[in-house]
Amino acid sequence: MIIHNDESPESFFSKVEPLLLEREAENNLPLGVLERYVSGREAGSCYTLRITEGGKAVYTALRTPPHLWILPTVTADAASYIKAAARHLYNHEYEVPGVIGDQSSTAVFVEEWKQLTSAIPQVHVQQGVHRLDKLNDIPQSSGELQAADKSHQSMVAEWMTQYGKETEESLVVERAPELAESLIHDQRLFLWLVDGIPVSMAGRARTTKNGATINAVFTPDSFKKKGYATQAVWHLTKDLLQQGYSFCSLYTDLANPTSNSIYKKIGYNKISDSIVYHFHKN
Repeated sequence: MIIHNDESPESFFSKVEPLLLEREAENNLPLGVLERYVSGREAGSCYTLRITEGGKAVYTALRTPPHLWILPTVTADAASYIKAAARHLYNHEYEVPGVIGDQSSTAVFVEEWKQLTSAIPQVHVQQGVHRLDKLNDIPQSSGELQAADKSHQSMVAEWMTQYGKETEESLVVERAPELAESLIHDQRLFLWLVDGIPVSMAGRARTTKNGATINAVFTPDSFKKKGYATQAVWHLTKDLLQQGYSFCSLYTDLANPTSNSIYKKIGYNKISDSIVYHFHKN
């Protein structure tokens, strides 16, 4: 077992992409993050860790501060690699504010990290990773999906703030104006309009070789319980599939049965879980 770290995102991506593509939908986060670096749409620090056996990548992890370390989903039993990754990060004094990954991977890392440090792990959110390969027919209502433009920027910033509060994502709240500007500039944020009035939004978060991920699904309180988010996600999913993506994926809060049932009706099925742990000092 050899551990390689702090390679350039481009070099790192070329070496770990085949491993991550074995579970492409589950690994939409690391694949999507790296794709943005390689395409030049993302800059800044990117810490990488790659474990090889016989010259072949068998496990990996990455972090783009201020975000958490991302642990991928791999086909083989990775417990020994995850423990080695945790020890490597500890021995080389990397900052580890938390981890995100599937339940089994994060459980192994958290247990090893507890043995190495006095940090107290806390579950921040438990999500389901869902995948759609074929869109189901649903009842259609009046309205249209439109890409948000600069005229919507202040409204989108307000909505992003509320979205961050609802999902308890402090970084989203802090960066709401910046995120609104970036999403609109990249044409990745879409609004569901009824009689020309924006009533809900959904975003295209990331793309992988064959798939696209939807996020930032939000409806203001005054427009909730009218099916607007369902329409927004259905039409955005349809557009992405028509653009040539083989599948779409999204995350749901497992504590919210309403959203989980809505997405299932559209055609999204849970394929994995995603647990976010934050580490707090004792």
